[in-house]
Amino acid sequence: MKYLHFIIGVVLFFAARLLEINAFDTSALGLALWMVYWWITQPIPLYVTALLPIAVGVPFELIQTDILAQSYGNQMIFLFLGGFILAIGIEKWNLHEQIALTIIRMFGRTPQRILGGFMFSTAVLSMWISNTATALMMLPIAMSVIQTIPRFREKRLFSVGLLLSIAFAANIGGTATLIGTPPNIQMAGILAQEFDLTISFFEWFLIGTPFMLVMLVLTFFTVKYFFIKNASFEMEEIEPRKLDANQKRVLYLFLVVVTLWMSRTFLNDYLPIVINDTIIALSGSILLFILPSTENRPLLIWEDLNRLPWGILFLFGGGMALAAILAEANIVNFLVEVMKPLATFPVIVLLLVLFTVALFATELMSNLALVSLIIPLIGKFAVELDLPLLGISAGIALSASCAFMLPVATPPNAIVYSSNLIHIREMVRYGFVLNLIAIVVVTFVIYLLFFI
Repeated sequence: MKYLHFIIGVVLFFAARLLEINAFDTSALGLALWMVYWWITQPIPLYVTALLPIAVGVPFELIQTDILAQSYGNQMIFLFLGGFILAIGIEKWNLHEQIALTIIRMFGRTPQRILGGFMFSTAVLSMWISNTATALMMLPIAMSVIQTIPRFREKRLFSVGLLLSIAFAANIGGTATLIGTPPNIQMAGILAQEFDLTISFFEWFLIGTPFMLVMLVLTFFTVKYFFIKNASFEMEEIEPRKLDANQKRVLYLFLVVVTLWMSRTFLNDYLPIVINDTIIALSGSILLFILPSTENRPLLIWEDLNRLPWGILFLFGGGMALAAILAEANIVNFLVEVMKPLATFPVIVLLLVLFTVALFATELMSNLALVSLIIPLIGKFAVELDLPLLGISAGIALSASCAFMLPVATPPNAIVYSSNLIHIREMVRYGFVLNLIAIVVVTFVIYLLFFI
């Protein structure tokens, strides 16, 4: 079956080239269909598919080499790289586990407080390190809690709710920052490349954080209603543990980086040089290879980067290259003309339609791939109709991070499903409820921030 999907993708490309459409370059359409089909069926890894703009786009003259280089070398990709390296430093010295256990201990030991502690700590960590790493770290902590709580009639129900809450909170938490989840950084990169609109770390924080907080609170009460409304027990207290010297050094460096991200716009008014979020992230990452640990070695060594997900950086570049190809081939302009009747809808209805399509589409394909395809189109649509470009694009990116129904939709979903305590029908049922809540929350947050 894998080889059949492989062949179908290639056939789609050459079949599209045979179409006689004067409005746009059908070869570019064929490449888009090829990549989308492979991104959905995955006969080869997502990251390898992202290299097709190089392997196919250049020989068929769909993209110029300088634009191709700008796509795969976009500064937003290096911002994400810096974020990854900082996250590896945090993980190497188990700082993330210390933070999570501290938060959980502070919240309390009753079912509601345990749930709140897990969701809050998962969301906070997911803001700064990948939601995949966050879910991987929180799962064994949750399993140990499940094993130690007293037996009671609805223990399994509580266990399912606790595990699902980790996946939900990991997805939600990443929406608050540019580096928290791939769709955010991909959207920012495409807007900078195609529309000359630069989003700072702080600007996105002001958009993503209100959504994250509202969505996290509503998710807490939803999970509480379905899973722990009748649960009653009190688990043993978690003993506090002090940060060791290495953890403190990583924590202090990380806090400096976050502070610089938040205050960069203000600092640039007084500094003799101009810094951006990427420079800050990479500078902090480099310092991890310089600052010593108590083991007489730097806090990070090159071998530590073996755990860095290099493939996702290619996925970013491939998505931005595909966006450039679609724009150059006039496909984006063509589709914008097709979509213009949507402008007759009331704004709130238009937003609901766009964000609903984006959210449910990402249940079936990579949210990063989805953003790569939709943002160029939606961005052009917003510009043509004089709608807030950042608002519409931000709504799409937020929607793409809120796929809660299926294990294949996001890595945190798959990770908690691997616990073998959750049935697929349970994830679909409760995830669907949260999908609907997310659509409403995204719509109203974007409407309030950009249309009033």
